[in-house]
Amino acid sequence: MDGVLSYVPVSVTTQAALVAAVAGMIMYFQMRKRYHLPPGPPAIPLLGNALSFIRTPIYQKLAEWRKTYGPVMTVYLGPMRCVALNNTEVVLEALVKKQADFAGRLQTYSTKLFSDGGKSIVLGDYHATWRLHRKLASKALRIYSSGNHLELRMTESLNKVMAVLKDVKEPVDPNTYSSLVALNILCGVCFDQTFPLDDPVFKKVLALFDEFITSFGNGPLEDIIPPLRLFPTKEMRRLVQLFEEILAILDTFIAEHKKTLSADNIRDFTDLILLAQKEAKDDENETTMARITDEHVRQTIGDIFGAGINTTRLTLDWAMLYVASHPKVQSKMHEEVDQVLPKDGTMLMSYRNHLPYTEAVLHEVMRLSSVVPLSLPHTTICDTKIGDYDVPQGTTVLLNLWMMHHDPEKWTDVEDFKPERFLDETGAMAPKPDSWLPFSAGRRVCLGESVAKPELVLLLAGYTRQFKISLPDGVKPDFEAIGGGFLRTPKPFKIVFEERD
Repeated sequence: MDGVLSYVPVSVTTQAALVAAVAGMIMYFQMRKRYHLPPGPPAIPLLGNALSFIRTPIYQKLAEWRKTYGPVMTVYLGPMRCVALNNTEVVLEALVKKQADFAGRLQTYSTKLFSDGGKSIVLGDYHATWRLHRKLASKALRIYSSGNHLELRMTESLNKVMAVLKDVKEPVDPNTYSSLVALNILCGVCFDQTFPLDDPVFKKVLALFDEFITSFGNGPLEDIIPPLRLFPTKEMRRLVQLFEEILAILDTFIAEHKKTLSADNIRDFTDLILLAQKEAKDDENETTMARITDEHVRQTIGDIFGAGINTTRLTLDWAMLYVASHPKVQSKMHEEVDQVLPKDGTMLMSYRNHLPYTEAVLHEVMRLSSVVPLSLPHTTICDTKIGDYDVPQGTTVLLNLWMMHHDPEKWTDVEDFKPERFLDETGAMAPKPDSWLPFSAGRRVCLGESVAKPELVLLLAGYTRQFKISLPDGVKPDFEAIGGGFLRTPKPFKIVFEERD
């Protein structure tokens, strides 16, 4: 091969691409002989099925292909072979029945780079250190939310936004206010701090996260073209710069916490993680100490902080759009929150149990919006099967949660906004449908689910207790999403917040 390419007047990058294409074709045919792989659409060498996703988001294209290839199919993202799961039965088979087999996380050049070599809970692969940090983080969240810390942070964050919105008389983009609520809650949970709307730190953090998530979600070319790692693209250089700025902010907060850390005064999630690190050092347990380094601590705190901000604010944005577009639904919410919530005072977690209709509205918003439509890609940690098909070790697995939430075989009037579908005949919340899975499931289930669900219910209730929410006169709602396949973001829209008596 080297002899042939030496006579071809092409760049090193192109030569590497040709070698990769040939190697990929050889591996593909070898894999086909050894395994009974799922069927799938024809793929182009190197590009795979990427051209099919230019105008149609991946999750929608997978839903279309399901009609031809069935719920389990093989697709290629560039040269990377993936198995896509496109209905409730096969997703639950992977995440619940065979959760150990599918517990891995896709490891690419960029995910390793931005996780300090796999030290993140969200981006890290499945191994003993990952399990330790998952356990520590889950315990820390339970301890934090068992008291009144979260209630106070929610109340404080909501009050700051309500005070600003009461003086706003014109239609406004709700994202700014959703972002303020989400950022303040997560800053309170992680760092025992909150910010006003005009605070420069708030604006900087929000801008950094917005740009990083948008750029990273598009997928760096360095992941699929290795030679570019020696000469990074402009986009990758910018991603690294953004990442370093985010880490610098996290490091500042963590350093301040270390100076004032006290087991007798637990202020937040960061304190709890730092205390776990301190206990390992005090016990002189070298094995545990090696698994709770400063980089591990920073990544774990960053996971809770970053993931919570984006999913919370996007879910609130979609909720504003759907509630504003359905006045009858909003009227029922007003009746319920008026009976349960005081006009002022702390937002108690116990209120959630008395807000079934509001919770049903949130469930329906999350079903239709599917903010993270493909979850995060899993990988198989051993050779396994889905149905009759083989899924070799190391296979990237795409979980089409959007398809589960829009499957006409599972939902009646699938595109209609009907919160009642989540209620029983008494008006209470019915058991969760198997086809509703916005937080994923199994060993990779969302770490913050136990906090996020009650938090979002109370935030939505707090908004509707204070305001009537509507679209500007003459504006029709647009429920189409933007943002490609990583996050589903509503198109920019404006809301009128009218204070209620």
